[in-house]
Amino acid sequence: MPKIILDTDIGSDVDDAMALLFALHSPELDIKGVTTVYGDVRLRAEIALKLIDLDGKKGIPVAVGSEFSLLRERNIWRDGIEGKGIITGEETDLIPINESAADFIIRMVHENPGEIVLVAVGPLTNLAVALINDPTIIPKIKEIIFIGGMARVGDNSLDVPAIEYNVRCDPEAARLVFRSGIPIVMLGMDVTRRNATFIDSKDLKKIKEVGAPVHLMAVTLLEIYWDYLQKDGSWMHDALALAFTIDRSLVKTRKLFVEIETKGICTTGLTLVTDQKDRSNVEVGVSLDEKRFLPFFLERICRQT
Repeated sequence: MPKIILDTDIGSDVDDAMALLFALHSPELDIKGVTTVYGDVRLRAEIALKLIDLDGKKGIPVAVGSEFSLLRERNIWRDGIEGKGIITGEETDLIPINESAADFIIRMVHENPGEIVLVAVGPLTNLAVALINDPTIIPKIKEIIFIGGMARVGDNSLDVPAIEYNVRCDPEAARLVFRSGIPIVMLGMDVTRRNATFIDSKDLKKIKEVGAPVHLMAVTLLEIYWDYLQKDGSWMHDALALAFTIDRSLVKTRKLFVEIETKGICTTGLTLVTDQKDRSNVEVGVSLDEKRFLPFFLERICRQT
């Protein structure tokens, strides 16, 4: 049973909330904690705590992480819907642990050497800070599974942004983590932005029919985000990381060399992916089992636990 820490910028794109719900409904995963990153990290922690509470899983620790990028020199992007529909401002029991995300990661890794999988579905700032503060955890981390970047090997490569959001928000942190020597799986937009990861109103109806409080909240968050996008649906990028943690056959990967551009005028945040067999440092997702992911995702999301 993988011991995971979910590092998330929950509250913007709804896929973070759905990824947390997926994890909560997956008995194969031992969730050691949730850490929040980027922007209003305390609000993000409250969102995570509210979902955990609604799902009846109170007790999973949530730690507040880094608000700013590693070098504190990049603007924070907010879409303005964080907390809408879920946080009323009257909650009194949504209290994160009294430990920073980086310190929590460090402690968990030392207490579980060789066992912790860091599932990172936001900017990599918390992980970078943890590595800087205590490099001795590097050989003790089992793996990092990261939703982000672009390998540009899929047939949809021209239909997605050249510079992926999670890397763009903190390219220096990504560069440090990718150079750390920790085993890394990068599931980029080549595999996460596929028809097979897109849910729409017919899937929303299935979730709503479950009727449990956490499912009704998920429906509310989906509707708010889709209204913001002015679309009937969105991609469940982040849930793929949890699904992959359970079943690695869902994504075909290749060992490739990945470097992060940090000094370009127009290219900062670009993931440079090349096939250098003597220097491969990342397991890169190159294709998705498009028949299996969505049924797996919906089955887990619609569970009552």
